[in-house]
Amino acid sequence: MFLSQKVMRLDTTANTFMRAPGESIGSFALESAMDELAYELGMDPVELRLRNEPERDPAKGTEFSSRHLQEAYRLGAERFGWANRPAQPRSSRDGKWLIGQGVATAFYPAFRFPAAAKVRLNADGTAVVQCGAQEMGMGTATVQTQHAAERLGLPMEKVRFEYGDTNLPQAPVAGGSNQTVSVALAVQQACEKLQQELLILAKKDKGSPLADSHFDDVRACDSGLFRRDKRETGETYVAILSRLKQDFVEAEAVSGKPFESMKYSMGSYGAQFCEVRVNEESGEVRISRWVGSFDTGRILNPKTSRSQFLGGIIMGIGMALTEETMFDERVGRIANPSLAEYYVPVNADIPNIETYFLDIPDPHTPLGAHGIGEIGITGAAAAIANAVYHATGKRVRDLPITLDKLL
Repeated sequence: MFLSQKVMRLDTTANTFMRAPGESIGSFALESAMDELAYELGMDPVELRLRNEPERDPAKGTEFSSRHLQEAYRLGAERFGWANRPAQPRSSRDGKWLIGQGVATAFYPAFRFPAAAKVRLNADGTAVVQCGAQEMGMGTATVQTQHAAERLGLPMEKVRFEYGDTNLPQAPVAGGSNQTVSVALAVQQACEKLQQELLILAKKDKGSPLADSHFDDVRACDSGLFRRDKRETGETYVAILSRLKQDFVEAEAVSGKPFESMKYSMGSYGAQFCEVRVNEESGEVRISRWVGSFDTGRILNPKTSRSQFLGGIIMGIGMALTEETMFDERVGRIANPSLAEYYVPVNADIPNIETYFLDIPDPHTPLGAHGIGEIGITGAAAAIANAVYHATGKRVRDLPITLDKLL
């Protein structure tokens, strides 16, 4: 199937993307249709998805680099208590409130773009990692600091990550959920070049315990380079640079093009489980429970990862229930151009959100990780709409799900 798009000039503002461009909107349509199909077949919506799990990418015919969606579904269903869900719509209530549960698949591609990074090791045993990346709260600075510390065998407090300056080595845009893995590969390669340079410098002294070592014989640990076969044989960075009377040594690397994405189908996956309560008299929708279960490769930092999942899910709740751009058709202008009139979710709209991740590394990506910035919003709106159908028996295909559509 092929999709085409035609652009026409109109006296109005053009549509543009929100978080997870394309995937967030497209997943609403597709996952709503999957739910509708499950009811037509008289099949559990989770079972329908498990039975139709492909072995290869259906669109490209390529192997998956790493895909554990079925495991994510089983974990999420267990934590949500999906097995206790009544099969028939409109079969559970609490007074005036109709109760329903819905589910949808989350998906977002795993991207990597070329990036550059510089690593400088100082004579006092501290390190500075530089990359012109952007940090908007997604945890880039934290993750790259801990990554560099692990690569160099240094305590995290000895490493500083410098970013947000166009004079620094070039980084890709902080979009497409790519930045962490893109920068990580450049940092990895810069650290390896730095360690190779250090080993060459150390071997210039025949009295060095590393004098007869090759690069594959050593590893970074305990603030220096030590032999893999003899943990006690090696030198600290301070010792090497002190002997050479050098203030620092540095290396820069630029990662290559993402050829791995041409060989494999690469993506992040998840299962979104949602429970809603719909007031039978007013049409008000309240979300009472949420469980998100994700397969996103290796989790580099559980705290920042959970924050990303929560942010995406909350945006999905806004997409489904409150956010709508109103146009004045007489002049083609936006009628609700401020946050006083454009409604986004607040704390009272958000239930306790449980997030779980499988933490299974992808062998074909840097650090085994995938981007997670946008997967949280995909499938979220569909899970809500599917839960509303289960609660009320009314299928809503146009977002947001406002009161008038349920009365």
